[in-house]
This record gives sequence, structure tokens and C-alpha cells, in this order.
Amino acid sequence: MLETLTLLLDEMEYADYQVIEQVTAMSRWGEPRQNTAVWPGYNSAIIVQEVDPVKAKGLIGEINKMNAAAFNNSELVAAYMWGIEEYTVVKPVE
Repeated sequence: MLETLTLLLDEMEYADYQVIEQVTAMSRWGEPRQNTAVWPGYNSAIIVQEVDPVKAKGLIGEINKMNAAAFNNSELVAAYMWGIEEYTVVKPVE
């Protein structure tokens, strides 16, 4: 699923995102992933930065489509969007 999401981000021309490949997690819709003998495995997390709210809502819409087509709970993607009041503008050093 991680590869599917990163391909989606690339297709939608997102340039600013970070991938955290090994995240322990609990959720209401799937088995816990705690990297233990009882609850093996990990989830992944992607943090996306986008200032255009229309583009961000488009990404949420695509993830909703993916979830609607999921065969089971392990294929569901949780996505959240929130506004940031202030941030630094990063400019490349020349």
C-alpha cells in the first residue's frame, strides 16, 4: 500500500512529503501492529505538505476512492487534513 500511495503522490505532483516506513499502530478497523510476537508487523506513515486546499482535498478524494475499493480492512488508508497557521518558507541555498 505504501508504494501505491507514493505513486499517487508522484502522479498528483506532490513534491513535499516524508515517508516513515515503520510505525507501530492501533486502530479501530484492523489488527494492532506493534512489532511484537502477539501483534507482529508495522504500519507506515506519510506526511504531506500542501498549501493549496483544493489540491489537498483532491488527494483526500483519491484516498477515499481507494478505501471504497478495498477488499478488507488491512487495505484501508487513514488520511487526515488540518490547517497550519504559520510555517517557515524554505528557499534553496544558491
